[in-house]
Amino acid sequence: MAKRQAPHTIGIMGAGPGCGATHFTLLLANYLAAVEWKRTAVLEWNDHHELKELIGVCTGTEEDLKPASILDVDYFCDGGAEELAWCMDKEYECILMDFGCVQDGKKAEFLQCSQKLFLGAFNEWKLRYLIAQKDWMLKGKGSWNYLSVFGGEEAKKEFKRRFGLPFRSVPYAPDAFIIQRDMAVFLKTIWREKQ
Repeated sequence: MAKRQAPHTIGIMGAGPGCGATHFTLLLANYLAAVEWKRTAVLEWNDHHELKELIGVCTGTEEDLKPASILDVDYFCDGGAEELAWCMDKEYECILMDFGCVQDGKKAEFLQCSQKLFLGAFNEWKLRYLIAQKDWMLKGKGSWNYLSVFGGEEAKKEFKRRFGLPFRSVPYAPDAFIIQRDMAVFLKTIWREKQ
């Protein structure tokens, strides 16, 4: 009997609040389930409780469903080590962990993921979060994916020039449950880089 391959763990973290970590987590999870046909779980490993709100809206219940399934993705709104261990033992091929932002204190957990996606925003009022985390972000240079969902290209170019950290722009996606063609092409490049 062939040994089952361990699930691919993907850590998603933002430089600060409101940098798009949860929205991007949902986009990637829906892409993996719908396009790549991967059995996918999402763990909300932060204290924001946004997935609990999502689950309530999508299922029409306020019960603590573990997991709550929405469009072939299983969601755990109170993710942590216990939920991760449970998911690792099941038939999941991909486990996405939304660690919120750096200030939420989940750096060690983020670093243990097989793929690390770090989101920043280049709006003038959010740049302070990126600058405050530059030394920590440099630890992942060459192995993390740096992504941005907001802000101008000039600020992104200047950040790359000054710190050598290349951020790629995530295509606009107002609905995390609809994967448009340009988003699918972009997410495919992220997924293919997992090796």
